[in-house]
Amino acid sequence: MKAWILTFILFSSLIFGGDFRLKERLSHSKVGDYIVTEANQVITILCIRSNSGSSLIIEEISAPTRNLKIRPSSWADWIRAKAPGSTSWSMVEIDLNSGQILECYSFSRSAWMHLSQKESLIATLTHLPLKQVALEKRRRIGPPPMSGEPDYRKIWNPPLIVEGEKQENAQFDVFETTWPADGTDLSGKEVSLYFDKEKKFPLPFWIQVETSHLIGSLRTIDSGTNLPSIHRSMPRRAPQFIGLPQKTETGIKLSLKSPKYYRNFELFAIDITSKERNISPISYSAIDTHEELMNLEINKEELSQALEEGHEYTFLLVPAGHNGSYTETLKPFRWTP
Repeated sequence: MKAWILTFILFSSLIFGGDFRLKERLSHSKVGDYIVTEANQVITILCIRSNSGSSLIIEEISAPTRNLKIRPSSWADWIRAKAPGSTSWSMVEIDLNSGQILECYSFSRSAWMHLSQKESLIATLTHLPLKQVALEKRRRIGPPPMSGEPDYRKIWNPPLIVEGEKQENAQFDVFETTWPADGTDLSGKEVSLYFDKEKKFPLPFWIQVETSHLIGSLRTIDSGTNLPSIHRSMPRRAPQFIGLPQKTETGIKLSLKSPKYYRNFELFAIDITSKERNISPISYSAIDTHEELMNLEINKEELSQALEEGHEYTFLLVPAGHNGSYTETLKPFRWTP
């Protein structure tokens, strides 16, 4: 299982699960909360790096178990040493309201990752019902009783390990869902997720996938708080103008490619004809077209008030709250009403 798919399974499933709400658990979480999972001979650390209430940033570091034959005595020290043996290191930002992936940056590749709907599985995950399993239907320890006999077996719970120490008598809430027939490895399979009942962590400590032939699981081998990071923040892309300003019957249209986490902008016209290079704020209306593409439309009345006929201008676009991510049109245009 690819590392970033693991993150989407853990988080996107929670966002839209039937009677389960991620925000309720996140209210108890803090930056630096983490779990360490193991599955398919891969160890993965998942750590909350930002929780704005509307979006969540998760840091994810993965290493094959063969590279960590001797487990680090301290995951914090392992990260400070730049995670020797790791093969994947990334951050993913998820919109908690829509379930959309806002950004994915790979520190391993020093590049942003563009993920399609099928790759991220987000289209199906956001519609999966996630229902709590009743106590009497929970998995139990030992063989089932004979027909008609009462079942006195204890309910099975996964181990809960915090800072390397197993917690005694830990209790869990269990939620389950059926994966849709989407052609992926999880297609049509029953999936169970175990969360600590005291809600100390917002993430599942155990994920179990059952088929008619086998039972596969993703288990948490450690967890904790205040995990350090050598990366101060997630790198951000700047928006980009596409092509030249286009005249329309009502004014001018600017085509733009922008990350989804930028939705509000300040637009300025820079007068490059004037020696003073006057900068005028411009009002516009924005229209989303597809994914990260959008159009900014400026009507003639606004242009006539802000610009001088015959002068040449470039447009400067600044995402609100992100002054370092501005972009400017490459070629000037001459304003003629």
